[in-house]
Amino acid sequence: MAILTLSLTTVGSSGAHPDHGGAREDFPGEGVADGSYKQHDGDEGHLPAVTRNVTLVGKAAVTNPSGAGNTGRIADVTAFGDYAYLTAFREPTCERTGVHVMDISDPAHPAEVTGAFIPTSDGSYAGEGIQVEHIENAFFHGDLLIHQNETCTGAAPTPNSGGISLWDVTDPRAPKPVALHTGDFTNPQGGLDAAPNQTHSMRMWTDAFTKRTYVVLVDDEEANDVDIMEITDPFHPVMVNDELDLGAVFGVDQADPGNLTSVFSHDMMITKVGRRYVMNMNYWDGGYVLLDVTDPRPGKVTLVAESDFAALDEERAARGHQISPEGNAHQSELSPNRKFMIGTDEDFSPFRVVATIDSGPYAGSEYSATPAPDTKQIDENTTISGAVTYVGDACGTLPAGSGTALIERGTCSFQIKLDAVVAAGYTAGVVFQNHRADCLSGVSMAAAGEIPFVFANRYAGLRLLGVPGVTEANTCTTTTPASGGESTTIRAVFDGWGYVRLFGTNVPTTPGATGSIQQIDTYAVPESQDPAYARGFGDLSVHEVAMDPENSNTAYLSYYAAGLRVVKYGKNGIEEVGAFIDEGGNNFWGVEVWKDETGEQYVLASDRDHGLYVFHFDG
Repeated sequence: MAILTLSLTTVGSSGAHPDHGGAREDFPGEGVADGSYKQHDGDEGHLPAVTRNVTLVGKAAVTNPSGAGNTGRIADVTAFGDYAYLTAFREPTCERTGVHVMDISDPAHPAEVTGAFIPTSDGSYAGEGIQVEHIENAFFHGDLLIHQNETCTGAAPTPNSGGISLWDVTDPRAPKPVALHTGDFTNPQGGLDAAPNQTHSMRMWTDAFTKRTYVVLVDDEEANDVDIMEITDPFHPVMVNDELDLGAVFGVDQADPGNLTSVFSHDMMITKVGRRYVMNMNYWDGGYVLLDVTDPRPGKVTLVAESDFAALDEERAARGHQISPEGNAHQSELSPNRKFMIGTDEDFSPFRVVATIDSGPYAGSEYSATPAPDTKQIDENTTISGAVTYVGDACGTLPAGSGTALIERGTCSFQIKLDAVVAAGYTAGVVFQNHRADCLSGVSMAAAGEIPFVFANRYAGLRLLGVPGVTEANTCTTTTPASGGESTTIRAVFDGWGYVRLFGTNVPTTPGATGSIQQIDTYAVPESQDPAYARGFGDLSVHEVAMDPENSNTAYLSYYAAGLRVVKYGKNGIEEVGAFIDEGGNNFWGVEVWKDETGEQYVLASDRDHGLYVFHFDG
């Protein structure tokens, strides 16, 4: 391992987020973190306070019933009537998570209704995606809240985990369970599990024509990662469609740039456009996708339009740096007139991990390497370089060695593998995927240690072993040789934090008709593209966007440590017109537009370390 300072201009592979495929543990205790592990961890520090064209109306902290404090506690926000709802995330201790209920009838003095806290099951947490809708049908009369469930790192899945949970919040001060932990119970092998798959996000809608209510789920654990359920009878949800893999069905992935390999669903929004229902599906490296879900049954969902990422990252190119885009289509919304769409590329690392093979038959080829979050990170000061030594599965005592160990997944936990290579004297480790049907997928390893420890797929592993004739097509059926090892370099390149994209959209009102998505412009907080702000100023990535429902030219952005940002947009581009960062900094996850009973409009934002902020845009 070498310690270097790097300033490169290159196109390389990225391990910003592991594929959802292969995200299950092969056995209990293997140590596979959930698909978003460490995705929302905070970087210490903050930018200076700022107030521009934004008035802080009120704010309120939440109370963590576990007593562990609020650092990283808060995730998303939604509002309905006189109440706001904040999801409680896995930080700091993944205890007593769920949903905080806030009375916002007086926007200047919001207050938590502590007795109304909505708990998740032990070992679960809520995060991305929470919603309340009024449902009026033969089965349910009132206000229905839904949140997703993911499993705390290290917790064994139980029947009371995963999926989504539905609550009756007609009386927000006395929530009542309707259906808990429902979802997709199938596994990649075709069997059924006792608990539904972990769900990263969700969104519900009621069809104005059929009066049926649906909810779409992000399935963390299957390649068919878009699940649609009917919840017209919310006490008895029914799976309608669990066959949507947008890469396989609609070809939303792209061959170039070659680093855009993490193609999976992340978040969505549903909009009524004429006589059709259109779903914004944000498909990470697959880009921003619009689907017609007017009829959500298998074979009936159609592609309206999709976006592709450019060959070069636009924000970096504007600064004279040629590097491929990170991808990471995270969340988007259509404008009220449906002519525009704003998408947010979430990128929590300002450094790109670039991995290359330096010797043997595959010299010069690149691959994706995903660092285990609780190990020494590949950054501007740390790189892996030199020949790798294949040590098998590293589940027992290894002979003394040095440099980088190459390890095959399987048999024992990732922590045992890491401990074994450290005990043998290795200063870095590369784990590659084992012999399996989804061998091109990656995982995030829940292993902790003081050396760099990264995961690569099987195609990368076999090429590092120098196996002749390996292709993506035959990798999953090619056995692992007993020995081998080429040289590799795994290094970091500054590529900035995540930023915002403005698209022009054509969304026909007729069901089944195709449309278009064309990028117009990008926007980034300036500090997010400056290497001087890569450390010590918090996470400077954008997270979510909320379109102003009254103006097809205004949007609000939750920008983590860069605070709340307000932008104007149109056919000529996008520009910032407002900003807020509190004294002592902010860490905004969610953003939502809300009107009080008089029709006055406010902007709500959820601060990860505090609670709820209420704003008024003065522009």
